[in-house]
Amino acid sequence: MTTIARIDTATAVLPLPAPLHLGAMTVTRREYSAVRATADDGLTGVAYCLSREAPMAEIVDRLVAVHAVGADADDPAATWERMLRGSAIVGRVGLVRRAIGLVDIALWDIAARRAGVPLWKMLGTGDGSRESMLVAAYPSADRTPREVADEVLAQADGWTNVKISRIPDPAYMRDLLAMLNAELPDTTGLVVDVGFGWPDADTALTEIAQWGDPRLAWLEDPLLPEDAEGVARIRRESGLPVSVGDEVTDPAVLKALVEVGGVDVLRLDVVAIGGVTPAREMIAWAAERGVPVSGHVYPEVTAHLGIGVETFARGVNPYDPAPSFILGGPSFEGRVRPTDAAGLGFALDPTVFPFERD
Repeated sequence: MTTIARIDTATAVLPLPAPLHLGAMTVTRREYSAVRATADDGLTGVAYCLSREAPMAEIVDRLVAVHAVGADADDPAATWERMLRGSAIVGRVGLVRRAIGLVDIALWDIAARRAGVPLWKMLGTGDGSRESMLVAAYPSADRTPREVADEVLAQADGWTNVKISRIPDPAYMRDLLAMLNAELPDTTGLVVDVGFGWPDADTALTEIAQWGDPRLAWLEDPLLPEDAEGVARIRRESGLPVSVGDEVTDPAVLKALVEVGGVDVLRLDVVAIGGVTPAREMIAWAAERGVPVSGHVYPEVTAHLGIGVETFARGVNPYDPAPSFILGGPSFEGRVRPTDAAGLGFALDPTVFPFERD
């Protein structure tokens, strides 16, 4: 039996050109944590994530890696159970589950590489193109709605959806949404990401009423995901389609959103939910209930899962420096197509992530 011999971690910090405001959050840099798993036959698998300023590499090193080392390299699902139960006293959800997710993704990379097939083939999700969403613009008070609309329109051709973030100025949003609804191609939907920016449904509904009559593919993350009842009320009373799920680590939260009628589209963060192993279960569960799933970032991984893929303009959008260290991966041509290379089909630039070896 081939086993996992070691788990190495690395962290990289990449600056942003200006602070990014999303909801109540301000992001001034992108910090990434990465994992490299090595089997005893020398094959490696990799994964990366936005750390969100949490000590992800340390959590992997101290709480998770020990439960993966020595595990069967061809059975990542069984190893996932070992990692979950081995860290259960402090884990199960939250940062530890994200750390498990990092390692789990790298282990699936190894398993598919050992089988000599792309991960999508091992998972049976097909090689066809995926519905795609381009994160197109972050409106700000120093730019007019016309300038932001032009930025979005210049990128929109061919994408299933384009996404902008909400700015907490209802008049600005009304003008911007009116322009985009009038000028976007009929084949391209518009998404507004609130980034958990409203404290409750009353506040959300009051502000949405000032937006005019926008046509949205969906309104994303209006409230904290745990407020399933509030999200359902926004969906019901605003008449807008709603999606929620970014950064959620607890499958029970996602299921509650579906069961209470809170979402038209379920968002799924493959790292946060714990990796490929639980993501597959969540996707199957949602499919049984007729709820489509949209992946949150990490397009190099989500393209293999057969769900909607989210990406920034590759190498162009300064708020997503990940393409600067991704080598390989899927093609991005409006609709995203997964790679035919074995495993996940991408590598991490070793000058950005210099994994240390003893």
